[in-house]
Amino acid sequence: MVASKLVFIDIDGTLADEKHIVPESAKNACRKAQSNGHKLFICTGRSMPKIERSILDLGFDGVVSVAGAQANVGDKLLFQHLVSADAVDAAMEYFREHHIESYQWQGADGMYISEGYRRHLESKGKVFNRGEFARFWHLIDEVEIPSGATLGQVIHVSKGSYFTGPDPDVTFEQTKRDLSPWFETVHGSYDKISPNNGELLINGIDKGTAVRNVADALGYTIADTIAIGDSDNDTAMLKAAGTSVAMGNAVHGIEKFCDLQTTDIHDNGLANAFRALGLV
Repeated sequence: MVASKLVFIDIDGTLADEKHIVPESAKNACRKAQSNGHKLFICTGRSMPKIERSILDLGFDGVVSVAGAQANVGDKLLFQHLVSADAVDAAMEYFREHHIESYQWQGADGMYISEGYRRHLESKGKVFNRGEFARFWHLIDEVEIPSGATLGQVIHVSKGSYFTGPDPDVTFEQTKRDLSPWFETVHGSYDKISPNNGELLINGIDKGTAVRNVADALGYTIADTIAIGDSDNDTAMLKAAGTSVAMGNAVHGIEKFCDLQTTDIHDNGLANAFRALGLV
C-alpha cells in the first residue's frame, strides 16, 4: 500500500454521472481509501450550495469548490476568493453586447441566474425554485440593486459560467480573449448545447492553485497529490498534481497529458483508478 496521498476528485463525469448518481463502486473505493489513511477532497466547479447533500454525506475530508476559489475542511474555511465587482460588471456588459442570455454566477451565497438560464433549467424538467437547492437559487432580475450601485457590487460570487445559442455571435476563442483582462475562460459542460460555452474563473485562481494551497495547508508535498477528472475544466488541477488521471469518458483531449487513463465512469472508473494507484 502506498504512503498517505491527498486525492482531488472532480464531481461531474468523475465521481457522479450525468444523472448525478455516484456508482456504488466509487463509494466503496472512497471509503476504503480513507480507511487506508488517504485524504480525499472533492474538487469541483460547483459552489458549495450546489453540491447535493447525498454527495457531501459520503464523508470526504474536504471540499474545493467554485473551480478552486474556495476550500473547506469540515466547518473550517481554508480560503475564499471573490470575483471583483468590475469583473462581474464587465462580463454582464459583454453578455448584453453579444446577446448571451444564459449565464449564472456562483458563490457561497448561492447561484444567481439569468432568465435565459432559468428557461434552460425548466426545459430540462428542473424547477429552479423547488427542491434541495431552492433557497440558493436567485434570479438576477430580482436582485435589489441600490441606486448608484451595480450588480457586481451587490452579489458576492467566485465564478461565472455561460452558454450561447447554437449559432453564437462570438466563438469561444473570441470570448476567452475578450474577457481575458478579468477572467481565465475554460470550456464548460454545455458542449451539447452550444459551441461557445465556458466557465469564467478569477485570473490566477483555479483548481490547480487550490491543489497546491490545500496540500501546503495540510502538510503534503505535491508529489503526494493525485487529481482525477474528465474535462477541460479539470486541466489546471491535473497539471498541478503529482499524479494525474483522466476518466475513460474524458473529453477535450485531457487524457493526452495525464499520467494514466482509467475506465469510463459507468465501468467502475474511479474504483479502477484507485486500484491502479494502490490506494485500495
